[in-house]
Amino acid sequence: MKWAIWALSAIFFFYEFFIRVAPSVMVPELMATFGITATAIGSLSGFYYYIYAPMQIPVGVLTDRYGARKLLAIAALIVGIGTFLFSISEHFFVAALGRLLMGGGSAFGFVGMVYVCSHWFPAKKRGILIGLANAIGMVGAIMGQGPLRLGIESMGWRATMGWLGGFGLLLAAVIYLVVRNDPPEMKQHNQTVKDPTRTLLHNLKIVTKSGQTWLNSIVSLFFYITTTGFAALWGIPFLHKTYDISIEAAGFMISMIFVGWAVGGPLIGHYSDRIQQKKLPIALASFLGGISLGLIVVIPNLPIWSLYLLLLLVGCASSGQLLTYGYSIDVNPHFAKGTAVAFTNFLTFVGGALMQPFIGFLLDFFWMGETVKGLRVYGAHEYRYAVLCFPICFFLAALLALFLKNPAKIQKAKA
Repeated sequence: MKWAIWALSAIFFFYEFFIRVAPSVMVPELMATFGITATAIGSLSGFYYYIYAPMQIPVGVLTDRYGARKLLAIAALIVGIGTFLFSISEHFFVAALGRLLMGGGSAFGFVGMVYVCSHWFPAKKRGILIGLANAIGMVGAIMGQGPLRLGIESMGWRATMGWLGGFGLLLAAVIYLVVRNDPPEMKQHNQTVKDPTRTLLHNLKIVTKSGQTWLNSIVSLFFYITTTGFAALWGIPFLHKTYDISIEAAGFMISMIFVGWAVGGPLIGHYSDRIQQKKLPIALASFLGGISLGLIVVIPNLPIWSLYLLLLLVGCASSGQLLTYGYSIDVNPHFAKGTAVAFTNFLTFVGGALMQPFIGFLLDFFWMGETVKGLRVYGAHEYRYAVLCFPICFFLAALLALFLKNPAKIQKAKA
């Protein structure tokens, strides 16, 4: 039973990652369907994050109060409805509402999976199971690019998204029927959080008073922007235009970033544990990410094999962002650690919500005036200038990470 419950939580995490990155392989179709510019495409994709980001703060308290069964089932239902609504939309605002629903439901994916691991498995197994589920989520992101593009070219984007919406509805039903909050040997789920709003506000007040929490969260924001902005949306059209390759080929290429995430996370985590600090790995990883992505953006006509390698390095380096959550835990009181992680995650995804439309704005700003059938066409020139901000964000994260303090000294000063 417990493995089936864990598998369902991991499958939902896979599903929400798949849905998150899906617009990246249908940019031309969406622009043609709704007659919109690059800025609007960025906003449309970004609607996912407009609700996903603020939901990160209350979602932990809600899960503690109500358990994973009902919340994950409702979340999968909402994602499925949002995806189906997106597939049948004839107007931009309806598609935006669909993306908003996708983001709102997806906000429970990671927290729900961690809840299942912590309630159904002993502590010695939780780390590996959370890591494995995270890797499954990365596979979802991989499948939501090159493989999804093949489906779109076969059935069209509407039918493909419609089937994905139906899968979400089916998953919601299975989760509700199979998942249980606690093992039978434990007491019925105890709603320990009697006043979730008061608890949340109290802990949030403590967390936001910490300057190091703010600094670390801003580092995380700049660190993760490449994943939300480049890998999840603009990387595929960038490669499609600058290297004159098909969208599906660009999708498979960008998937290397998520492969790098799956591989790099355990390696960087092991290195951090070995040297007993997070500051240096965060700074080094973000610097490596800036160098790797900077080479892709600045140097034209790189060999295809080198693009695969550099994108893999970008993904490996990006996985160092996971250490920022551990740092948030280290510099905050024990009773507020969940809120600290939620706050860092909130600011992190605010960056993604802002960056996707900002890149679209830059594409429109640098647009050379070319149109086809009344729609704007963006070439390699526009894309290179627009995505240059991604390696810059990596370097900003590396620079700011140097000002992170030793958590032990912070706790000692508070004592």
